[in-house]
Amino acid sequence: MDEVIFRAFHGRTTRAEDELLQSWREEQSCNERRYAELHRILSDTLTAASPSVAQQQPPEELFARSSMIGRRPAAPRKNGARRRLGAPQVGAALAAGIGILLVGIGIRGSGSDNGLLGTGEVVTGAAETTTIGLADGTVVRLAPSSRLRVTGDAGTREVWLNGRAYFAVTKRQGVPFRVRTHAGEAVVLGTRFDLEARNDNLEVLVVEGAVNVAAGGGSLNVEASQSASATRARAPVVIEVDESYVREELSWVGDFLVFKDTPLSRVARELTAHFGVPVEVLDSTFARQTVRGMFVEQSLDSVLSQICKAVSGHCSIGPTGVTISP
Repeated sequence: MDEVIFRAFHGRTTRAEDELLQSWREEQSCNERRYAELHRILSDTLTAASPSVAQQQPPEELFARSSMIGRRPAAPRKNGARRRLGAPQVGAALAAGIGILLVGIGIRGSGSDNGLLGTGEVVTGAAETTTIGLADGTVVRLAPSSRLRVTGDAGTREVWLNGRAYFAVTKRQGVPFRVRTHAGEAVVLGTRFDLEARNDNLEVLVVEGAVNVAAGGGSLNVEASQSASATRARAPVVIEVDESYVREELSWVGDFLVFKDTPLSRVARELTAHFGVPVEVLDSTFARQTVRGMFVEQSLDSVLSQICKAVSGHCSIGPTGVTISP
């Protein structure tokens, strides 16, 4: 029924499916709770906030499959880019545990605050990428040949990863988000980062915020535009990286954008890199507003429309690029 709820949220169901869904909701109280839970996950996709006052805006669309106009193909990896760790071959995608949504919507929560992320496991095949929404609002883009497990331990935000994933972590004061691997672990409060863990090797690339990486008997903080590598026997080592390096390393996520309380100025830079079209915020104060949202296979027009609505701004697309103003 989860897939029917997903389609109903976007208005893609038939009349027969609508009737089936309504009957299912009325059948048992637990069904209605499940419906409300998924609707909340789907609705929590696009908000904007000024530096001091949060503003909620209803989402236009989540996981939309719109036109590819304005989308620049991902750049091929150049020689000298970060070494990829050997990926084991995994069979067809599996969804195990309690309530994994096969369309990549989310992992089912426990119905109480004891399991802050929900609980379950997702495994991707050798040519499969999927998106997972955790119960706290964190978004995970899981790479091919990877496994993500959420334990649902009381009062914690903790996942286990074997493979590669891109995380956009929701901030929750006093409750860090922990990614455990065989080689070590990464701990954050709220940030966006790419993490790959295969066998005894660990690599972390931070896009926004900071991540504490612990492995090989040592630990250090890795900040935005930095990458760290470590093994079970070797402490982390950090290098500085530039925007082109970050763009190439994240090309595996595909036509996917996610922001978690990201300043509008940073959003503009990422839109420029993603679509290959210059995007500029004209007012420096306005540029400090923050955006929260996720976009999958959406055109530049669609993304701009939703972002500008969320920040109550004006977007103008001209022959030389895009401007965003109050």
